[in-house]
Amino acid sequence: MINKYKLAMSSYPTGIVCVTIKSNNKKYNSIIANSFNSVSLKPPIVSWCLDKNSGKYNLFKNSKKQLISILGSDQRKSVSQIAFKKEEILKSEIEEIKKKSVFNFYTTKLKSLIIGDHCVIFLKVNKISTLRKKSALVYYQRKLLNFKNN
Repeated sequence: MINKYKLAMSSYPTGIVCVTIKSNNKKYNSIIANSFNSVSLKPPIVSWCLDKNSGKYNLFKNSKKQLISILGSDQRKSVSQIAFKKEEILKSEIEEIKKKSVFNFYTTKLKSLIIGDHCVIFLKVNKISTLRKKSALVYYQRKLLNFKNN
């Protein structure tokens, strides 16, 4: 059943986001997620899912403010670096991610729910950066692809 489920879930494209937090020790941490979605327009609320087995689980589950960057097609290198980097990232790296992203959501956590092997984090959007006219990065069948925005 699990193998069929994984196959089925990888058979449709999802967007790629970088979630960034500033932890209690004033260091920055980021994680890549493809489980991001809009929940509400009024008020603006978004959510994403965090695997309970993630090494960064407690950091992200307990953070109050999160930056969600919708990644552009020219950010494949950032995805690889962040996805496999366990330790903190530099503020300059975050600024580069923000600058190259399609846009960024500045959010505050509303609620988190443990469901199955994941934690669903609900966030209120406080601010949205300028939308850049560029292609978004898409995840499909374990590959990163460009989504053309015509």
